[in-house]
Amino acid sequence: MNEKKRKILLTAMKLFSKKNFHQTSMQQVADVCGISKGSLYTYFKSKEELLLDIFSYYYQLLNDQIAASAKDSDTPREAFIREIAIRIRHYCQFQEFFLMQLHEIKGLEDKSLNQYVRQENAKLLRKTEKGIVSVFGPETAPYAADLTATLKGMLTSYMRGVMEEGTACDFNALAHFLFLQVEAAAQALIEKQPDPFFVTPLLQELADGGQEETVHPLYIVRKMKESSAAQEEDLIAETIDILEKELRELKPRPALLAGMIRNLKDNEELVQLAGELERIIGLYE
Repeated sequence: MNEKKRKILLTAMKLFSKKNFHQTSMQQVADVCGISKGSLYTYFKSKEELLLDIFSYYYQLLNDQIAASAKDSDTPREAFIREIAIRIRHYCQFQEFFLMQLHEIKGLEDKSLNQYVRQENAKLLRKTEKGIVSVFGPETAPYAADLTATLKGMLTSYMRGVMEEGTACDFNALAHFLFLQVEAAAQALIEKQPDPFFVTPLLQELADGGQEETVHPLYIVRKMKESSAAQEEDLIAETIDILEKELRELKPRPALLAGMIRNLKDNEELVQLAGELERIIGLYE
């Protein structure tokens, strides 16, 4: 994403959080960005498209950061706490989005946009549920949705407090603190075994043998960088960099991705990873 478009997204995010989507005009966005209204429409055909790209940018950046932080040596506990810390950091970095989401999601008239936001939020919840079961064991599966709701509620409350007080936040310390509270809740539920309040599809999925975890494309790219580090080939490094940059775009270009992956398949050290990346992003489905 070029810097100009990113600036427009961040500016619109701030405007929508201070007023709201319906009360903010494209002319106001253009004025604050220092460009003409006509120039703004070259980037976004409508205000609805602008809002969709704001949500897309936020969720993609969050998922990219989580994927980039993943380590093969992580225990489930370490990975879960790190993800909480990343989400806290993300909320602090994009406070305007956090406020905007609270204001706008209930009033979205565009059904497809409303559905997209709900789907992305659902993905985060499902990912958290799986993380909880991975950390605390299969006996927590019936309570995965309840524990996820507990964590989400705490995250929301703590982030509101941090934003209202305007104080610095130690992301890792807060993540550990929240984890201890979830851990205590999980142990209490396992011990007392009450009926779950929320029912999660995760139970049926586990009964069916589970589903294959989808690896994030940027995780594969990072493995490519590690594998190619000893080769000292500028062309390979440049190809991987271009591939990574394109994957970070809101709408990656399939033709460019296909070309970069094809080049990497010619390298014996990277052919397997390139094939795995090709499968994940579904270039030829």
